Amino acid sequence: MALTIALVALAGAGCARKPAHNTEAGQVAATPTTTATATATPTATPTTEEGCRACNGVFGQHGIDPNPKCLCRTKDGGKTCRGKDDCEAECVADGDEREVTQPGPPQLGFRIGRCAEFRATFGCHVFLPPKSGQPVRLDVEPQQMCVD
Repeated sequence: MALTIALVALAGAGCARKPAHNTEAGQVAATPTTTATATATPTATPTTEEGCRACNGVFGQHGIDPNPKCLCRTKDGGKTCRGKDDCEAECVADGDEREVTQPGPPQLGFRIGRCAEFRATFGCHVFLPPKSGQPVRLDVEPQQMCVD
């Protein structure tokens, strides 16, 4: 019985979050979503190389899936953001940019990120949630999420 519990615990540990390693050509792979500030509703992802060119995308293997697929570019890639709702796709805060609004202690303010270049992002990154009107503690490291 104890051996079974130990094996289950070890299997679960394999699904734990990985430490941050920002790789995969700066791509960030969360699934495309509609946001309040998006200028256009994202369309279905093209399944052909020709269709991929229409969204200024990159067709090929991405992430761990060996099947080729299209990564469509966003219109706001690289724009400064304070939350997911500032971007067509994800707001990625891999740097240490921040806006301090209350020097503290503890220091309060907002994390600053950049809108993802692609509708899907791969690798380990800090994805900012939708903007909040309330400042957050800047002395607490944000969680990273790894997407394959």
